[in-house]
Amino acid sequence: MFPNPVHMVGGGVEVSRTSIPAELIQSCFTAFETEELELSFDIYSNMGEEDKRLRRSKELKHRQPQRFAMLFQMLDEFVLQSLHARGEGYSGSVSREQFMLYSDGAGAGLHVDDQFKPPRQFGRDRYVMHLLNQFAGLLYISTDDLEGGELVFPDHDISVKPLTGTLVAFPSNHLFPHLVTPVTKGKRIAIARHYYVKDTAAV
Repeated sequence: MFPNPVHMVGGGVEVSRTSIPAELIQSCFTAFETEELELSFDIYSNMGEEDKRLRRSKELKHRQPQRFAMLFQMLDEFVLQSLHARGEGYSGSVSREQFMLYSDGAGAGLHVDDQFKPPRQFGRDRYVMHLLNQFAGLLYISTDDLEGGELVFPDHDISVKPLTGTLVAFPSNHLFPHLVTPVTKGKRIAIARHYYVKDTAAV
């Protein structure tokens, strides 16, 4: 039914919460005021007109892993726990990481992080085959006045509020399409990593 190879990871969306030092939170927001930025990848080419009107998030061009190492460590530990609970192994490599700011109407249309997508839904010509983003992890930091910016999985009837310290882990394949509602007030930072799980037979 779906193109191979697609690594199927069982289970659903997992959410937890951690504590982040106040000075580190402030440092994250300051980075978006002082560091070089770029717009996030444009995922809207094959989406509806409503999605195309969403503003794109801004990313730190240089993520300065040492400066924010504690945050990435929190995220890694949560994802590893999630994979262990699912009976999955971690290959020890990360395919991609992002440090994104959503504000002033920024959001994301319905999409799948993995590069292998049902062609009729997401467009066969749009994506090329390369290493899989098999599992996704997110850590959120937000201002107290945040409105909007929820992470929504329509097929699973799940909506996650991006409160500071919220951690999310989920399989990044075609079974978990998701979107981000536009931020209408305040600011929302999303720290994201995509992980490879150990190779198993594709479904």
